[in-house]
Amino acid sequence: MELRPWREAPERDGVLLMAPHELSAGRRAEVLRSARWSWVHLTSAGADFIDLAEWPADTLLTRSWRCYAAPLAEYALHAVLTHEWRRGAPWQERDTRSAPAPDAPPVPAGASTGGGTGLWGAEVTVAGWGAVGQRLATVLDALGARVTVLRRSPEPGSPFHQTSDLGRALDADHLVVALPLTAGTRHLFDRAALGRARPGLHLVNVSRAAIVDQDALTELCAAGRLFATLDVTDPEPLPTGHPLRSLPTVRLSPHVAWRSRDSDAAFADDFATIWATLAAADPSAAPDPSADPHSSHAPGISDVSAPGVPVPAVPAPSTPTPDARALDAVIPGLVPPTTGRRARAAVRALLTPGRS
Repeated sequence: MELRPWREAPERDGVLLMAPHELSAGRRAEVLRSARWSWVHLTSAGADFIDLAEWPADTLLTRSWRCYAAPLAEYALHAVLTHEWRRGAPWQERDTRSAPAPDAPPVPAGASTGGGTGLWGAEVTVAGWGAVGQRLATVLDALGARVTVLRRSPEPGSPFHQTSDLGRALDADHLVVALPLTAGTRHLFDRAALGRARPGLHLVNVSRAAIVDQDALTELCAAGRLFATLDVTDPEPLPTGHPLRSLPTVRLSPHVAWRSRDSDAAFADDFATIWATLAAADPSAAPDPSADPHSSHAPGISDVSAPGVPVPAVPAPSTPTPDARALDAVIPGLVPPTTGRRARAAVRALLTPGRS
């Protein structure tokens, strides 16, 4: 099995690994049109730049749904803690205090009167319940925050308070946006919603800028009503004179929240998990590639990401499962409404001796 440049891909039934944010919109379109792919796997966590209405349903589309959860949750946690301690850290490089009087208490007067610093008892809303939201909620809860999860359909039995009420979600000390960008979430936090937010709310966005009305957020942060930590903006980067760049109530980072020590190849684990699911399928549930006149082309894996990404080892197929629809239902990272039928055939062809 080999990793090839996308220009060397077969005309059909190839498997494409694409790093979408390393390509311009025009080049992405060129790559996607260059062949009749059986499976396209995105190294990104989102697929919002794909027009699913025009996407062929039998070309499987998957995303790296899990691998960025840890760094994104860590970034959000850092943003929340930095905001909580924005008036100064409790430690100093040097102890500059005067020697105490013989009868003075060891703790400075007023040090134990509270004041709202720290996560213990803070109210934090996590918008979204994917891998990022779940990991972040668990960490925040462990540090003593009161966590509310904003979900379209709350489920019973969750250890966290859940709500679908936008007003309740915005009545918090911090709001972390970890939702995918869809038609239903675009400008979910619009001017009206942000205007009803708790004064002093700190909004952290590690997802997509278009989920929040950026103009309204800018105005409210300029007025001192809200605070924001934004890893995403529209456009990226912002124009030189954009007010978000200079507001003291706003912190910006250049879309780097996903980065970690392992992030350059972290998507390979997600890709391998999906690959193993496809490889375990019953051949009778997918078209026979040997019956296709184009099947003499070795499917291969075409890559448009950085060189040197390892191709994951693939476990031997497990006991066949005859129901293709059931298999589609358990493909991790699946972007509906695509299916895995042709992708399963292509993956199994790569596992056939003499075909790769």
